Amino acid sequence: MPSYFSREKAKDTVDLILDKIKTEADPGLLADYYTLFKKEVSLFNRSKVAAYLLMQYDQGRSSRSSRGGDAVASDAPRYPPLAEEESKRLFFSIGRSRRVFPREIIGLINTNTPVAREDIGVIRILDNYSFVQVRDTAAETIIEALNGLNFRGRPLTVNYAKSRSEQDQDHTEEEDI
Repeated sequence: MPSYFSREKAKDTVDLILDKIKTEADPGLLADYYTLFKKEVSLFNRSKVAAYLLMQYDQGRSSRSSRGGDAVASDAPRYPPLAEEESKRLFFSIGRSRRVFPREIIGLINTNTPVAREDIGVIRILDNYSFVQVRDTAAETIIEALNGLNFRGRPLTVNYAKSRSEQDQDHTEEEDI
């Protein structure tokens, strides 16, 4: 294992891990690990253990990339983005607060529409809602099939996501009224 330290690379790794905690990690499973960590590691050693695990993750990633083995798989997004010119972003009214993960959104689309997995791109799950990138040709099919569908006891809202400039414009118009 290489024995060097790049502060910038380590900072990027921490940012990546924090992002994965927000977007990909199963909260229940993460809570189990957190509980184990609190019970097994004394308060005075937790920072050292966390630093060691970060070092292992960071150094392990760099050694794979130098061999060319798993670098693409570990650095690539889990759900690869589609080309901007042939895709749309959809708004889903479900998010992390309802314990939703990308695999559930994909399952929801796959079970209720004929849309192929290759037509689904980046899935961004936030606290109360999510954004899903889909191919232009599949967007309308997904909206028609899922909008109003009951999901875990509540009606689901699915529509085209507004761009930030549209959202800012809506807020400005509301203030003018």
